[in-house]
Amino acid sequence: MQRTLIIALMLWLVPLACRAAVIDASEAEALYQAGDFKGARQAFAQVVADFGAASKDSNDYKSYRELAYYYDRLADCCFTQRDWSALKVYTDGLLEVLEVERNLTETQLTGALASGVAKATASYLVDRADESSRLSVLAQLKRTIALALVETQGNGPAGEGSIRQYQQMAAALVGVIGTDEGYITLNIARLEQNIDKFDQIHTDLGELVDIAALWQTYPLDGQPPLPPAAD
Repeated sequence: MQRTLIIALMLWLVPLACRAAVIDASEAEALYQAGDFKGARQAFAQVVADFGAASKDSNDYKSYRELAYYYDRLADCCFTQRDWSALKVYTDGLLEVLEVERNLTETQLTGALASGVAKATASYLVDRADESSRLSVLAQLKRTIALALVETQGNGPAGEGSIRQYQQMAAALVGVIGTDEGYITLNIARLEQNIDKFDQIHTDLGELVDIAALWQTYPLDGQPPLPPAAD
């Protein structure tokens, strides 16, 4: 389903002459890597605001992946601060942006196949659509853990278990998700090596909470996430 409101952060859609990161997030990333999650949260929140005002190419999947990178980092920062409501905001945003990007890549693939593109081009677009789908599934898992933390507030066996699941997912994502190019990339080979870990996280989480009920209680609203104030 197309999430039109998330495009509010993709305004002023002017194609760029060459593809580089829309925003230089190196300072925010340095804070994140140094473990200064409070500072990183403030810095990435500013990066998101700057991204919303910058020119972007709406037909370039990398623009969406860049915004997803910022939301993912903000989610992790909120997790370290035990700010569960903000964690939900950013995992909502992460999933919604990746869903828009998945819709884009699938639409481009369908159009290309209908027009009879070259085999190499079709293969490239198939790979993009596959990667987008896999990223969306990972974002769904991360959001599910966030919903469990909102529901439990991190308390009790279910809350403590959900905290462990988030930490385990972060560990399993090492080498799977990359951001060196200024946007999210996916290492398919590493993902397939770790697929059992993600399956186990989902299974363990299902023993802690009712996953289907959580998604019914906390539906995606299609609203573009705005950075909550960091303490």
